[in-house]
Amino acid sequence: MSLKLFTITFLLCLGELQAQIKDLSVSQISPELILNANAVLRDDQTTIEVDASNKMTIYKIRSVTVMNEYGQRHVQAYQYYDSERKIKKLKATIYNAAGKEIKKYKQKDFKDRSAVGSGDLYTDNRVQYLDHTAQSYPYTVVFESETKTGTTVFIDPWQPVSGYYLSVENSSYSLLNPGQIALRKEELNFEQQKISKNITPTLLEYNLKKVPAYKMENLSPVLDKFVPMLKVALDEFALVGVIGQASNWLEFGKWQHDNLLMGKDKLPAATLHKISQLTKDAESEIEKAKIIYQYVQDNTRYISVQLGIGGWEPMLAEDVDRLGYGDCKALTNYTKALLDSQDILSHYAIVFAGEERKDLDLDFASMQGNHVILNIPLEEEDVWLECTSQTMPFNYLGDFTDNRNVLLVKPEGGEIVKTKAYAYTENVRETFSKIKLDNSGSYTAEVKRKSEGIPYGNIYHLIRESKENQVLYYKNHWGHLQNINFQQIFFDNNRDDRRFIEEIKFSGQKLTSKAGNRLLLSTHFFTTPTYNLNRSTDRKLPFEIERGYTYRDVFEFQLPENYSTESIPEEEMIQTQFGTYKVKLEAGEKEGKNTITMVREYILYDGIWPAELYSEFYAFMNKINSLNNQKAVIIAGT
Repeated sequence: MSLKLFTITFLLCLGELQAQIKDLSVSQISPELILNANAVLRDDQTTIEVDASNKMTIYKIRSVTVMNEYGQRHVQAYQYYDSERKIKKLKATIYNAAGKEIKKYKQKDFKDRSAVGSGDLYTDNRVQYLDHTAQSYPYTVVFESETKTGTTVFIDPWQPVSGYYLSVENSSYSLLNPGQIALRKEELNFEQQKISKNITPTLLEYNLKKVPAYKMENLSPVLDKFVPMLKVALDEFALVGVIGQASNWLEFGKWQHDNLLMGKDKLPAATLHKISQLTKDAESEIEKAKIIYQYVQDNTRYISVQLGIGGWEPMLAEDVDRLGYGDCKALTNYTKALLDSQDILSHYAIVFAGEERKDLDLDFASMQGNHVILNIPLEEEDVWLECTSQTMPFNYLGDFTDNRNVLLVKPEGGEIVKTKAYAYTENVRETFSKIKLDNSGSYTAEVKRKSEGIPYGNIYHLIRESKENQVLYYKNHWGHLQNINFQQIFFDNNRDDRRFIEEIKFSGQKLTSKAGNRLLLSTHFFTTPTYNLNRSTDRKLPFEIERGYTYRDVFEFQLPENYSTESIPEEEMIQTQFGTYKVKLEAGEKEGKNTITMVREYILYDGIWPAELYSEFYAFMNKINSLNNQKAVIIAGT
């Protein structure tokens, strides 16, 4: 079949598919698809026509019935475009609950705005989107688009179940490849669903019907881990006019190095001399690298630049040096160039960044990732640098890029490696609190807290906040303590050891409650940071704890004058496969004062567990939460 005839046949088929959109009334939706659904995907058709390695057309028809205001997010009636991706057709039609058409939107009716983020300096990315205000629920949106692009390194994946509380009536995906360009595909999580498919040398077709909505459950894993997904990549592709060929990570990394990085590492002679002077007395490579990293932090700032291929290749190192700014790609490349000048080997590393961990797919080489960091493979250890931050310590990643697959881009090719994983033994928060009570329930407290590992990254920013914001943080963080007033807030940020120390003095009220000549004392001055879970007897999904932690606390209470201990809670020790918890209280005397001292340790492991173990985890959390309410009884002397 000729290409022209092939395309005509395809368009006729597409028109036939559109004609099939008939009764969109809500009454036609099966009851099992309405259960737990904020929206129902009535029909989702994606058809991709690959005309050449640098020419592709994408057709989409998406019909979504929005059941309530929370279902709005599933409409997805928008289309991004830029100088490389052109919108050829855009329209939407709105139907009421009875399936009657009530409004049409043509392309000129869609809103148009720049897709510039707050950190972007400039970008050519724009978006056209439907701005429709619902008058009542449920209603249905049928959205249609056609786009053409010369960039084929990105081929839209098929993920029919794109969110929680979204059920699927019908979803289909077709990729037409009349030129039979070599391609790769990866089918993930297909075994749980009845997916029909038709695969020929020129066509990929997939279809899925009637998938009830997944209900979000406590600690549910991300959808990517269990819903069907199809990934497709061409072995010969184009990125904004740059042609490439790769079928594995080694080749893909080689292409990126040669086409996106090579030749962008030149630096002015004055800068090279300055760096040589700064590092001349350093006694090791790691000491030199620290000096260079600090130089980058002191002399540059992060601003995103997303223009054409600039969204994927870094600015010239000499431009970053001159301007003093760049995006993650530019600042990483600049740092690498400075290290190169001192013969320190480093690798540009592409990663999916975000607090929720996401891996580059080890088994499927393609254009992936949303961020770039730097790897220095020193003899002692692999060093990782976040080059966009002016405050991040040397060799610290935190929860933004920890423990995930990244692509090292090397001259000889790409290599997938794992960034540092912070174990529960490293994610440590230790607190020592000395609390002096009076007989009215008021108290003064001196607290010293140390944070390391992931907790370090979540707290060290406080040192740059105003005193007003610091006070506000602690009042929110310790909201269970009443009427607290701060006398001292002191921080020590040890960047070399990635350790943050807080020393805080404050006073408050109502830590005890009166019962005759006795006082009831809440012995857990700070509560244990547990998960607030719902009880569930019909859990469907596994649950996941992405990072483990260790919390150690000592609370030393100095009793009011003439008060002694009548009773204290018993020692507790809980051991489970999810973690451990132990607490012990002792009554005694210190510096001539009666005291109660609590020593508490709580360890939470990372991992993923099947749904049937959720009740055990719930019991573990519930037991700890109940212990947080324990009280000691102190009594006034006669």
